[in-house]
Amino acid sequence: MFVLSANGEMISTDFDNDSSVITENADDTEWRCEACGESLSEESDGYADESGSLICDAYDPYDDPGIDDVEAAPDFREGPHRPHRVPLSWANSAAIHADPDEDSITVTISVGDPRGAFAVTVRRIPDDAETNGGRLIMHTPYPGEPMPHAALTTAHTGTYWVD
Repeated sequence: MFVLSANGEMISTDFDNDSSVITENADDTEWRCEACGESLSEESDGYADESGSLICDAYDPYDDPGIDDVEAAPDFREGPHRPHRVPLSWANSAAIHADPDEDSITVTISVGDPRGAFAVTVRRIPDDAETNGGRLIMHTPYPGEPMPHAALTTAHTGTYWVD
């Protein structure tokens, strides 16, 4: 039995059809304001919403963790946006592809250019192979590989920093 799931949801594994699962990051921003929820862009003088305003309409000095003295803080709706990173905004997409013809499963994760991805593949060597028949082999990204999705630096064996 082959079970495939994404985010805890079961996915069909009917190999007569395409057995790929792709999830894409639909969020269009790296930053959001914790107070108003607006998408933000990082500017040289702060974080601006889509209209270019550095002022948050939902600013509340009592909710601002950066304020020690509320009396000296900006007034309500006159303070700056409070940026926080959007979870998974660093990822473009993730996919799982089960290929019965190759007897393999490949997981790809794109963190840079959406035309490529890091790929990890586990496949089974055919039983009738001269050597290693029936064994599983895993292919992973590695530092110095030709045409990498992103440069890798070894942190320690099997763990890499994505540069």
